[in-house]
Amino acid sequence: MNRQAVTGTSTGADRRNRAGLLLVGLLLLGVGAYGLARGWGAFGDRAAAEPLLVDDWRRFVGRNRAWFWPAAAVASLLAALLGLRWLRAQLAAGTPRRVDLTHRGDGGTTVVRPAGAARALADDIETYRGVTEVSARVTGEPEAPEIDLRVEVVDSCHIPSLRSRIEQEALARFQQALELEAVESNLEFRLSARR
Repeated sequence: MNRQAVTGTSTGADRRNRAGLLLVGLLLLGVGAYGLARGWGAFGDRAAAEPLLVDDWRRFVGRNRAWFWPAAAVASLLAALLGLRWLRAQLAAGTPRRVDLTHRGDGGTTVVRPAGAARALADDIETYRGVTEVSARVTGEPEAPEIDLRVEVVDSCHIPSLRSRIEQEALARFQQALELEAVESNLEFRLSARR
């Protein structure tokens, strides 16, 4: 059984999003570490005693301390909760269970790495007309693995024909190569910015 989705988001945008968030996180971590180190006297007692905020900001905070600190605490808590939710979504999507595709027979043992099998399938599909990039991932149980495919296509690509070709040719070869009775596939088509 095959499931498909058609979206317009690029995997390149996903990578840029993650890279940008990583840089922001590292920047915030560095600023926080600097503030803690300075407050604990790592840069000398004089630097530890000096305020971090300029006089105008300190006066503003001092005049509005009745509402400023509770608002800052709520904003920080919301930012932390949103960050944890995003991180959980990233980790859940990026860490599938490991699938063991090892074959044991009378003549010996054949070890098949799921990442290698998925890459071979992706390389096969990338040769199809209209396809610009493919990412593949093997998940599920060893007896009934699933293959998640994200296929980037040009906007002129006829997706129903491409889907049929992937199912009848590439997935059939994948199933035959791994000597599986069936392979469930999850196809996601994305429009690529490249021509």
